[in-house]
Amino acid sequence: MPFHPGIASEDAEAGFGEVDYRLQRQRLLRDIASGIADRAEACEIHPELIRVARKAAPRTGNSCPLCNENELRLVAYVFGPRLGPGGRCVISDDELQRIARRQGDFVSYEVEVCAKCGWNHLLRRYPLS
Repeated sequence: MPFHPGIASEDAEAGFGEVDYRLQRQRLLRDIASGIADRAEACEIHPELIRVARKAAPRTGNSCPLCNENELRLVAYVFGPRLGPGGRCVISDDELQRIARRQGDFVSYEVEVCAKCGWNHLLRRYPLS
């Protein structure tokens, strides 16, 4: 799923709430285990996403579902007015709350990332309010 600010403004204007992608994650992992989906495709990762995961993102405390390394990180991006076309990477709850207090409609995307093998999956998106 490409990230761009249009997604955030369309979702906010339409009044969308939280979208949870855990069922999609489970299906993808089942498809990889059964050979329907390619593991390499699940580990294709944008260089910026892996950089943030390795350098700044908090650990989740969970092991990667593919390589079993305890390297899962949670990377959050927020899109909305005055955050630029690539949004803003948010690494703390305090920063997330500061953005939520701003004027405008903002949407946060949380991505689970393995800093070891590159596994990444969108976990959820939700409007900030």
